[in-house]
Amino acid sequence: MKMNLGDCAELYRLLEEGEEPSALGKLKPEEILVRWINYHLRKNGQDDKQVKNLGKDLINSHALTHVLNRLDKDKCSLDSLSGDDNTAKASAVIANSIAIGVPDLISPEDITSGEEKVLTLYVAYMFNTKHGLEELTEEEYAKCALVDDDIEGSREERAFRLWVNSLNIPGIYIDDLYDGLSDGWTLCKVVDKVQPGVIEWKNVAEVPKNYTFGNPSNIGEAIKGCKHKDMGLKMIGIGQNEIHKKVKKEILATAWSICKTSYLKIIGGKTEKDLVAWANERVGSKAEPIKNLTDKANLSSGKFWISLIASIEPRGVDEDLVTAGESEDDQKMNAKYAISLARSIGAVVFMIWEEMVAANGKQNLIFAATLFELAETYGKDKAE
Repeated sequence: MKMNLGDCAELYRLLEEGEEPSALGKLKPEEILVRWINYHLRKNGQDDKQVKNLGKDLINSHALTHVLNRLDKDKCSLDSLSGDDNTAKASAVIANSIAIGVPDLISPEDITSGEEKVLTLYVAYMFNTKHGLEELTEEEYAKCALVDDDIEGSREERAFRLWVNSLNIPGIYIDDLYDGLSDGWTLCKVVDKVQPGVIEWKNVAEVPKNYTFGNPSNIGEAIKGCKHKDMGLKMIGIGQNEIHKKVKKEILATAWSICKTSYLKIIGGKTEKDLVAWANERVGSKAEPIKNLTDKANLSSGKFWISLIASIEPRGVDEDLVTAGESEDDQKMNAKYAISLARSIGAVVFMIWEEMVAANGKQNLIFAATLFELAETYGKDKAE
């Protein structure tokens, strides 16, 4: 789950008085979703019904019902709020959300019991399906553009940071990739999550007694784990002192190596060449085949990705929204639409539209692997 101004400039609406756009980048996705719910509650005259969490505060379905009503008043009425049966209210919420395109993925009991993890995912799907935030003025767009999310290093830092946080490792959440991995402890946790058993935990300390020498020792164990035969990373030119000193190049290279291994492992050890062949086969004649995941000539337009997503779940694709992809504006629109479509079918997408237009090979590999895994899931569901 990812949420930032680069993907959705309308998040600007969730800023509190006196906050700068960059403040949103410091919030966890769950905190942004809480703000999103409260924004729609205020817009629906429910100032005194603000929520503080995505669990127990949603049990009575009051907030969810009002948010859905804000998103689509014709399909999502407030009629169910007149009763006292929370299960009936929850059932109405689910029916309304399905009516606007949210996947059918929770039960009334998930809502009435306040299952926070399930509800967080559910609310994220609601947001990705239809956020309902008003478009920005030119002046507001200009303010968003000032947020430093356009430098390649910054984009990669952001993507890998969000990936680390998406692993849901207990006690691990980082606000900055360079700070977060330089402690050695978090890096070991990430490596162990991707390939359990390669870290010798007796050699690692969460809070080293000697900070200066302890952290490099932790990082050394993380690098050793990466080079373990079960993980098989080369880690050429990457040293523990450079990571400890937060040298960006080494940290980005380390994060990418681990991230790539994780995604290829998820899809059964397939290679980039395998992914390209799979994607071309799925797309068929719907778009020009791609040579590789940096094939700018055939990937920048976004049409290949939209066709690939349509091969997985065609019902959500509106062909009228797909442009020729020839101009920069058309490419931008297609890329944003492709990312939105991917999220709508359950993909966790870290890339921003600029990376898709630029045919960033790293981000495209992650995107393709995510779609591959989804295609496998959709295939199994249909078979059942």
